[in-house]
Amino acid sequence: MENSANPIIVFNADASIRYVNKAHEKITGFKSSEILGKKPPFPWWPKEMENKNSKKFKIFLKKGLNKYELFFNNKKGEKLWVEISGKPVFSNGKLNYTISNWVDVTDRKVMEDNLKVSYHKLQKILEGTIHTLAGIVEIKDPYTSSHQKRVSKLAVAISNELGIESKIIEGIRIAANIHDIGKINIPASILSKPGKLSNIEFDMIKTHSQSGYEMIKEIEFPMPIAEIILQHHEKLDGSGYPRGLKDKDIMFEAKILTVTDVVEAMSSDRPYRPALGLDKAIEEIKKNKGILHDPGIVDACIKVITKKGFRFD
Repeated sequence: MENSANPIIVFNADASIRYVNKAHEKITGFKSSEILGKKPPFPWWPKEMENKNSKKFKIFLKKGLNKYELFFNNKKGEKLWVEISGKPVFSNGKLNYTISNWVDVTDRKVMEDNLKVSYHKLQKILEGTIHTLAGIVEIKDPYTSSHQKRVSKLAVAISNELGIESKIIEGIRIAANIHDIGKINIPASILSKPGKLSNIEFDMIKTHSQSGYEMIKEIEFPMPIAEIILQHHEKLDGSGYPRGLKDKDIMFEAKILTVTDVVEAMSSDRPYRPALGLDKAIEEIKKNKGILHDPGIVDACIKVITKKGFRFD
């Protein structure tokens, strides 16, 4: 034990320190002559952690521990991390002593903390990118901008109702916020036209999902955002666009956007008509449940609106 590179400490049954090796002296800065016979709280425990460490130590003394991470302050006041494993040794049913082996994991913990900081920075950059992309559409078409935000709100509510895991919900939220980004390529005169669109004009509108896909496909989002955007107008029966995909070939995330897109569009004012309201929107998705729209998503949408009081405002 004296020659072990890892710190080792042995405790008596009464919790007093029985033995420490040279590696333990080195990492803590406390000589064995200073700490032998000491009981908790030990001098390397931070004051603010004494209560928590005392509770954990009582468990450790009788049952042992496996790879428990502990931060402590050495004699110089430096913060260090160790991974502790320990095992109690019994004799004739009575606790004799508990031996503990430490592994210095300070470098790893520092790396983990740095990664967390980097991750948060990337999250901010990602949010900035989404905000910028949504803002581009707002300049061209204010209707589309508010539409995307409202679709995102309902899509998240439906996703939560369906019990979808948080990482996927975040992807749905991002996709919904920019799902009509491709409309930037469509003339404003068509987007804001107060009357009925001609077939040619409608065909032009239908290019926006493909355009949106092309615009963001090179951005490395944590989820396939571009593909969700590409598919958000596909329908179960294959009547959607741009690829005429059917049921199983359509991403579930895109199916959510398809339903929320219809509900929001019908319940809001448009250049060519006043809002029809949520009741009409619910009638529409009910009518096409299992035909154009996923039944489970339709049911979840209706539930969050009629039973859980969801509103866009």
